[in-house]
Amino acid sequence: MKKVILPVLFFAAFTAHAQDGPTISSAKIALNAGDLVEAKKYIDEAKASIDAIASEARNPKLMPKYFLYRGDIYYALFSDPSSKSMETLNEAAAAYGDLLDYETKLGKIKLGLAAQEKLPLLAQAYVQMAEDYNFNQNDKKSAIQAYESAIATRGKLGQLDTTNISYLAYLSAEVGDKVKAEELFKRLIQLDYKGIQWTAVLAEDGKRYPFPDKATLDMYLKLEKASDAQRSESIQVDFYVRLLFMYIEAKRSADFDLLVAEARAKFPSNDDLLKLELQAYLDREDFKGAISKLEEALIKEPSNPLYLYNAGFLHHQKLKNIPKGIEYYQKAIDSDANYVDAIYMLGLVYIDESNKYVEQINGLPRNATQKQFDELDKKKNAELQKSLTFFERAYVLSPKDSSTLEALREVYYKLGKYDDVKRIAAAISEL
Repeated sequence: MKKVILPVLFFAAFTAHAQDGPTISSAKIALNAGDLVEAKKYIDEAKASIDAIASEARNPKLMPKYFLYRGDIYYALFSDPSSKSMETLNEAAAAYGDLLDYETKLGKIKLGLAAQEKLPLLAQAYVQMAEDYNFNQNDKKSAIQAYESAIATRGKLGQLDTTNISYLAYLSAEVGDKVKAEELFKRLIQLDYKGIQWTAVLAEDGKRYPFPDKATLDMYLKLEKASDAQRSESIQVDFYVRLLFMYIEAKRSADFDLLVAEARAKFPSNDDLLKLELQAYLDREDFKGAISKLEEALIKEPSNPLYLYNAGFLHHQKLKNIPKGIEYYQKAIDSDANYVDAIYMLGLVYIDESNKYVEQINGLPRNATQKQFDELDKKKNAELQKSLTFFERAYVLSPKDSSTLEALREVYYKLGKYDDVKRIAAAISEL
């Protein structure tokens, strides 16, 4: 009995599949007539019937036509404004992809040649949808799906769509999908993708356009159809920067150290990478390491007031090296006479110096002479006077800064300038 059942079942399936031929043909006829509603009805009926049949029982002569017509019908539906949607585009892409897979297994691409021509158009349609979702509708989730579909569609042709992988990486980071963003940025680095784009002015209308690759541009230039070719800069360093920011936020120090070493070896002159490395040292409170990076930066930009100020701050506040702190603060001011932060901090340095003499005065024994007291008091006031010079400069540059006003009031009080104390107190009350 078993020997009879299987052939009977196979014959029944083959017979049912044979009946799909007229349905598929009817779908094609309706498509040619422009009746997309009927075409969709017939091709969906064929799908329901074919899906019910085991793959090995399907007619190898009929299946390529089915896939091609289904792709054509759904692409036509997508092109019709009344049925334009991600779903119809997905159906078309799936059908063309299935056609290529099927004929590849058969060993010869015939009808699949039409699919190879259509798939790039579908990929571009996905990109256009992604841009519309992202920029016009603010629908990031759908934009991501569309970019993924564009990448997958080009993948069916054996093409690696690195440009859209980069867009997908940035968009994934924007929506907070850090796992996907990290994976994609790392992949782009491994692929050595640089994001370089070639543009030129077309002779036809005198406008600048991007070209898909250098070979296409060269052809246009040779034919004198374009001129004034320009090459954009590599964006690869930005992939490193994005990843490094992610590692800083996640406190992944080991991953950060490995990647920043790789990035700086590849882009030794990039300021963004140097600043990120500097910030990492600061976050870990490795102040000596941070200073070493600042000194490295100052070799390139010896007059950069920001670098000079930060070097002064670290020496002064973190390493308690007062002479070095003063040296770098002064260099920052020499570089930019209006660098108010450095001016304020120099004022603070000299308040601290005056307080050292206050401690010595307070530590004088009962039998100390007036001369000893006066000498220390004179030195204290000299430091306060230095402090006052810088705080008054800071006040001119930033008269509403509360820290500067509070410091001024303190110094005026210690120097016995009580009218100035009242003046500054009034300014503080008006803040």
